[in-house]
Amino acid sequence: MDCQFCTEFTASHASPRIIAEVDGWVLLPTIGCFTPGYCLFMPIHHIDAVADAALPELTKVQHAVEDMREAIASVFGPTIIAEHGPRGCHLGASCCSHAHLHLIPVPVPSAVTAAYCRTGGPSRSLRGIVDLAKANNDPYLYLSPRPGEHLLWPAHGFARQYVRRVCASLHGVGEYFDWRDHPFTDNQNFTIRALQGTLKPWAA
Repeated sequence: MDCQFCTEFTASHASPRIIAEVDGWVLLPTIGCFTPGYCLFMPIHHIDAVADAALPELTKVQHAVEDMREAIASVFGPTIIAEHGPRGCHLGASCCSHAHLHLIPVPVPSAVTAAYCRTGGPSRSLRGIVDLAKANNDPYLYLSPRPGEHLLWPAHGFARQYVRRVCASLHGVGEYFDWRDHPFTDNQNFTIRALQGTLKPWAA
């Protein structure tokens, strides 16, 4: 299996991009960090989607990612959590089959929800990330615009890298949404420096 994240984690395990680790899940700045503070929270060991994690693991992830959101928001402002969840061989709006939650600071979180609703119609409300375990077998989009609000859509009709397209546009850099073409290395490095003092450093 050709997975860039598995390659990164296996090559040195203690990847220099990792800011924090909780129970085998790590926080790191994303490649394509079009705004400072934009991070991914993801498992070291490969699963395709967050919905594939076992329920006890999802319970831990739900608490941990909220701690991550709070830390990022304390430095960079309101922060959404999102996932493009692939299912089986169907990527949906995802461009990678290694599960990862996007944590993206945005000026107006409700504008992200509005964009999702314009594309996908009304959402299904969840109690939390733990409910992803009950998601159907089709690709999905998960969005938490703020703590305590958890929304789900079928992936049909959503473009690849959808949350990146929406949030980059909100930051006025919509043409730079694609991480493959625009890595924003300076923002990645700044994010690591800014958050390492806020979050417990990752330890091997």
